[in-house]
Amino acid sequence: MKFSVSPVVRVAVQCKVASDLPKLVEGLKRLAKSDPMVVCSIEESGEHIIAGAGELHLEICLKDLQDDFMGGAEIIKSDPVVSFRETVLDRSIRTVMSKSPNK
Repeated sequence: MKFSVSPVVRVAVQCKVASDLPKLVEGLKRLAKSDPMVVCSIEESGEHIIAGAGELHLEICLKDLQDDFMGGAEIIKSDPVVSFRETVLDRSIRTVMSKSPNK
C-alpha cells in the first residue's frame, strides 16, 4: 500500500514503570504492523520514537498502543516534534566572497 503523505510528526515514548519495557517493545511492533502509516524506531540514545501523519493520528496511535497493545500499562510521551529540513536544488549563478574568522 502506498501513501501520498509521509510520517512527519514524531513523539518519543517510554514506560512509566521500567518493568513494562518488554510490553512497550512488543506493543510498538504490533502497532507498526497494524497501521502501515506509522513508523516506529529506536534512536541511538535508546529513545523509542513513533512517527505519524499528524497530531491526531499520533494521539490515536498512542491510545491504541496503551490500551490495546500494552494492556493498559502507562506510558510517558514527549511533545510532538516536526523535523524541518531544507536543501539546495540548483547551483548558484553568483560568486560570493565572504570573510571568515577561521583563516
